[in-house]
Amino acid sequence: MTSTDNDNILYEYPLQERMRTYLRLEHGFEQLKASQTCFDKQAEPFFNALFAVTELLERCDIRTELTKDLELDKQRLQKWEEHPDVDRDALRRTINEIAHCLNTLQDIPKYLRQLKDDALLTSIRQRFSQPGMSGLFELPQLHLWLSQSAEEKQQQCERWSQTLAFVELAITLKLTLLREQSVFAPIQLQNGFLQESSEQLLAMLRIKVPRSAKIYPVISGHRQRFTVRFMPLPGESKEASLHDIEFELARCSP
Repeated sequence: MTSTDNDNILYEYPLQERMRTYLRLEHGFEQLKASQTCFDKQAEPFFNALFAVTELLERCDIRTELTKDLELDKQRLQKWEEHPDVDRDALRRTINEIAHCLNTLQDIPKYLRQLKDDALLTSIRQRFSQPGMSGLFELPQLHLWLSQSAEEKQQQCERWSQTLAFVELAITLKLTLLREQSVFAPIQLQNGFLQESSEQLLAMLRIKVPRSAKIYPVISGHRQRFTVRFMPLPGESKEASLHDIEFELARCSP
C-alpha cells in the first residue's frame, strides 16, 4: 500500500514472500471496490481486478499461510487478556474477529470454485488474460451482458465481489494487526542511503517521506537485512535532492 496525507507519502515494502502476497491481495481488493464505482462508464477494470484476485488466490496457498499467521496473532492477543491496563472489550472483539476469519478461510477453495464455474466469467476470462487491448467485438457475450440495466449489472458485480469478501476481511485484519504493532522512528541521512541488519525477523517496512522532499525509496532486502536508497523523479537532479534527507521508518515484525 502506498498512501498519502497532507504532509507525507507512506510507502510499504514486504520482506517476506507471503507479506508480498497479502499486499498484492489488498491492492487487488481495493481496485475491485474502486472499479465498481465507475462500472457504467468502463467495465474492464472490474473484470481485470476480479480475475487478478482469483488468479492470485488460485496460485498461492493463502489459506495455509494466512491461517498460520492469524493463529499466532490470536495466541499473542490472548496473553494480554489478564493485563490490568488492557481494554478487554476491544481485545475480545479482535480475538473474535480472528476466530471468525480462521473459520471462514477454510472455505476458499469452495468459493473459488463458484467463480470458476460461473458461465459468463469462464467465457471471458481467457480473453482478459491476454496482453493488449480487447474490444467488445471479441466478446459479444459480454457486450450482451453489458446491455442490461445498471441495477442488474450492479447486483451481479456485488455478488461476484461478495464471494471473496471473507478473504478481504482476513487480509485486512492481518495487515492491520501488523501495521499497528510497529512504531515510526525518525531517521536522517546525509547521502540518501540506509543499510541495516536486524536480529529480529522483519515482515515489512513502512516509510514516511515528506511530500516536499520529492524523492521516493528504492527498497530491497529480506527478513533480517534491508537497504533503502532514495531517488528523485526521473529527470530531476540527484545532487539537489539527496542531501540531509529526513524520513520516518517503522519495522514490522510478523
